[in-house]
Amino acid sequence: MAHEEKLLEHLSKEIETEMNNLMKFRERINFAVFVGPFVLLSAILFGRGFPQVNWGSLSGKAWFGLGISLLLTLLSYLMLGICCSRIEEHMWNYCNKLRERIAEISSGLNCGFTYENLEYKGWIKLGYRYVYGAMLVAFLSAVLLMVILQIHAYPPPHP
Repeated sequence: MAHEEKLLEHLSKEIETEMNNLMKFRERINFAVFVGPFVLLSAILFGRGFPQVNWGSLSGKAWFGLGISLLLTLLSYLMLGICCSRIEEHMWNYCNKLRERIAEISSGLNCGFTYENLEYKGWIKLGYRYVYGAMLVAFLSAVLLMVILQIHAYPPPHP
């Protein structure tokens, strides 16, 4: 009986650890995604001021660059949402698997498990790579947007 209690305690602690990791992941991503663009914008505002762009004078290449940067930003935010939801789904499924094992142990149905019964399979490593890659694309797209606006707001002086 002591063996089952230790196993129940360990599995419960594992669920708690997974949920804490999920919350920390949410905090990191939310901070970067929702605060990052404002930090970038405020750095530009305090550095040179908000660019006064004459929208009518923008060339076709500038509009194309603006469109590409906005499209990349939107797509990267969409990818962030999809990947983060897949990571959360993976963690919830893993915790549900652990809860299922706890229920089996508590009811006395099954007390012997193999590694395969509790293995952490899934998409999570690749998901983290996609999330941080999408954050990088979003950041670089925002930088491209600001560079294009800065170039057209402050054209070089003609000699």
